[in-house]
This record gives sequence, structure tokens and C-alpha cells, in this order.
Amino acid sequence: MGLHRISRVDLAVPDVEASSAFFTEFGLEPTGPGRFATRDAGEQLVLTAARHRGLRELVLAAEEDDDLARAARALAAAGLPADVTDGGLATVEPATGVRVALEVTGPVVAPAPPEVFPNAPGRVLRRDEPAAAVVVDGPVRPSNLTHLVLGTPDLDASLRFFCDVLGFRISDQVPGVIAFTRCGDVHHQVALQQAPGTILHHLAFEVDGVDDVARGGTRMIDADAGRHLWGLGRHAIGSNWFWYLREPGGHYVEYAADVDRVDAQEDYRPGDWSGHDVLYAFGPPPPLEFLEPVDAGELLAAQAE
Repeated sequence: MGLHRISRVDLAVPDVEASSAFFTEFGLEPTGPGRFATRDAGEQLVLTAARHRGLRELVLAAEEDDDLARAARALAAAGLPADVTDGGLATVEPATGVRVALEVTGPVVAPAPPEVFPNAPGRVLRRDEPAAAVVVDGPVRPSNLTHLVLGTPDLDASLRFFCDVLGFRISDQVPGVIAFTRCGDVHHQVALQQAPGTILHHLAFEVDGVDDVARGGTRMIDADAGRHLWGLGRHAIGSNWFWYLREPGGHYVEYAADVDRVDAQEDYRPGDWSGHDVLYAFGPPPPLEFLEPVDAGELLAAQAE
């Protein structure tokens, strides 16, 4: 099936105005009330007022109309409903209850970033000028919404939905704990994590390099130190640089750069993940809040009502 990226997400947040201010400062472009675009992928984030935070809808990009027809057949074969519309379809992921929609949307077309000339012992590429990263001004502009991590009460059922029905592939996994799945060449667009209930752990926005991760994170916490969650560091699984922040609604939001691309799974050699490298290769240790969001109990109680 020709799915290739996340097109957009709809987030529930308790205070749309406060969350909007955060995402604007984070570097997204407002396109309307509670609606935001990334630099290269168009409108990718919608905020909807709700009592509790969470993922209301995940929209995936398909290459052509035939992909929608194939998805409809796969959903029917799995006994899952499909709401078919002109140019799209939608269903509900049975384990999490999250609405998942497909629409025909093109790939992300990103301009090549300016060439970087890093100096190193034995290799001097930049002379008589400072590094570009130290003189740039203004906010970081994320290129695209690259991935999300979703907690599910039934990891096996969620994997069957995304992989067996929608055609995602597993790039890496810690069996029974988390699976990193992709529908394009990015190492993961949807990571599924075993959890007591449905909890959106974080969204990740891709920037041009580690300088932007560091610059963006520093700029955000200089304005409000309480936004800082975890970073700067580098993941082992997926390899990407990271800096995680808290938005006012309670979601974690990541600046990410230099994530692995996988074209041929047979050529990709993932590690045997164990110990701290399940979470990171190097950087500061993760705070307890990263492992167990402080509002998890409240979200689970609301789901049980």
C-alpha cells in the first residue's frame, strides 16, 4: 500500500490558546485558529479544545486513489469499518480508539539546507568566518511532522492494524515493549508502545540538523524554563538527535534531526537493544516524567469513565 508519511494530526488540548502560543514559538506557522503548518509539509497540526489531552485523529498520506481502494479492501477483510469519502477514508484503530484517516497527499519536498563546513582536527573546511549556526537569528522552522509515539493497551492488536492492514513495516523493536514502524523511508512514523491505556507520548518535528535541535531547545527554555523535559541527546534506536519539551496541554514535543532512513530492511542492521540504549545512546539521563507522564493516571481514569 502506498502510504508514505504522516499528513497531519488532530490533538485534543484543554487550552487551545495556550497550546497555540507554544507551537507558534516552537516554529510552526499558524494557518488559522488552532491550525499550524510546518515549513515543507503544509498544514500538519490541528488543536481541538477538550477536557483531556490526547490524539483525536491521525491522518496518513497515500500516494494515489488506488491506495485508498486497497486500504478499504484490507479493512473489510479485517472486519473493520471504513468511512469512505471523496479523496479519503477513515476508520478507528481498535486497540486505542484513535481515528485513523487516509488521504491522497504528495511527499514532503524540502529544499536542501545550506551546506555546513565543520572544522575538526586534521580537517579544516571553514576559515576566516564563524559557523553559520552561531549567527543565525529567529526561530527554528521545523520541516515536517516526522513521527509520533502512541501508547496502546494491546500492542499486538495495534501492530496487526498498522502492519497487517495498513502495510506499515517494523524497523526496530523491543518485543513486548515498543515497536518502531514506518510507511515511508523514515525509520519510524508511528512507534507503538505497550501501555495501560491510550496515551500519546510525544510528537516529533524534524529540523535540518543538530544545530537547530540545540538552538530550538535553548530558545524555548530561555523563554520558559518549565518547558524543558529532556535533551540535548541522541537516540540509539533511529539515531536521531533529540530535545523534548512540554507544551501547556501536557503533550511532549520533540525537535528531531538526523533520523535513520531505511529503504531495504535486509540491509539495515538494527542493534540488539537493551539497557539505557533502548532510550538513548548518550545525553543526560531521562527524567522519570519521560518514562511515566504525570497525567497518565488522570488520562486512564477518564478512559475508564
